[in-house]
Amino acid sequence: MCGVVNNGEIKLQKNSDIQAIPFLTKDIIRQEKENIYSVEHQKRGSRKNTSGGSTGEPVVFLQDRMYRINNSANFFLAQSWRGADPYDSIVKIWGAPRDTYEGKKPLIASIKDYFRSRIVLNNLMMSNSDMKRYIKILNKHKPKLIVAYAQSIYEIAKFAKANRIHVKKQNAIHTAAGPLYDFMRKEIGDVFQCEVFNHYGSREVGAIASECKAHDGLHIMMEHTLVEVLDESGRPCQPGEEGEIFVTTLNNYSMPIIRYKIGDIGIMQEYKKCSCGCTYPKLQEVTGRTTDLFKTINNSIVSGAYFIVVLFFRKGIKAYQVIQKRLDLIVVKIVKDGEVSKEDLLDIEEKIKIVMGQECNVVFEFVDSIPKTKTGKHLYTISEL
Repeated sequence: MCGVVNNGEIKLQKNSDIQAIPFLTKDIIRQEKENIYSVEHQKRGSRKNTSGGSTGEPVVFLQDRMYRINNSANFFLAQSWRGADPYDSIVKIWGAPRDTYEGKKPLIASIKDYFRSRIVLNNLMMSNSDMKRYIKILNKHKPKLIVAYAQSIYEIAKFAKANRIHVKKQNAIHTAAGPLYDFMRKEIGDVFQCEVFNHYGSREVGAIASECKAHDGLHIMMEHTLVEVLDESGRPCQPGEEGEIFVTTLNNYSMPIIRYKIGDIGIMQEYKKCSCGCTYPKLQEVTGRTTDLFKTINNSIVSGAYFIVVLFFRKGIKAYQVIQKRLDLIVVKIVKDGEVSKEDLLDIEEKIKIVMGQECNVVFEFVDSIPKTKTGKHLYTISEL
């Protein structure tokens, strides 16, 4: 790292200099623990936070006062792109127990929600009666902004449509905590009759990128994070090429996160002037997690999004999850809503074998439910390799 680290300080003359710094992984953080904390982290008002743990054991991070201020500022910026000011009314449909409170809600949280004009609804367990109640709350309050897990607001939209429940026109919806696929955006937009905005962030590094009114990619929050999209060799991908996302935080001095392998796959957009006026560069899209990538016997890579398209709009399928157990074994878990035809099952198997190989075995399992992650996310695809 000659020329990058001088007298204990990292000095970058240009963006490409950062490539001299090795990657930071979850395993390194678990192993090093306090060794990567600042000796002054307590003076900086540091607090512990954890990753969601959807890909395994959660990782513990320190985040200080300056980080929290900057992260809030970036959320308020994204909120303004949806037409909402910092103290406008919000209904938040969220899933992490840390955010939606186990048991009695702390007094300080209730006070904060009051002054922020915010109603928080738990999506960890959403029964039909819960979804009916949430729709009533949205109809009654018509908040300036709905903030929700993409999957959760999509499930509510599907439920309302299937049960012909009247939903008043809403103002805007900010989705996060998972990919917002085109079919989800359309369903949500149709039911709630408003614009749907995609937001990308994580508990580890906060806001990373967010969609503006142009709906053409996600602006990278440049004052908060530096984002790289790299190929398997660690070289920068060209705009339009899919690669792994690495994130560097710029304002968490208590535990600097540099070139962090966050576990997501995305595409950088070629720079062009955005019609919204913002000059931040963009991610074209975040296509999924590294655990969404399936491998074939011939060592080819298949995106988990392929399987979502294959199973979507199938009669009799209420929910599903596609799991790669081995190179030659795919398990498709299905929650039925009526009968699934043999023709559909054969078609699904055939389309899976087209990309995974004819020697791949496809096994269907019909289950009563598919468990969510600890933070309330539904995973459509999982590779266990």
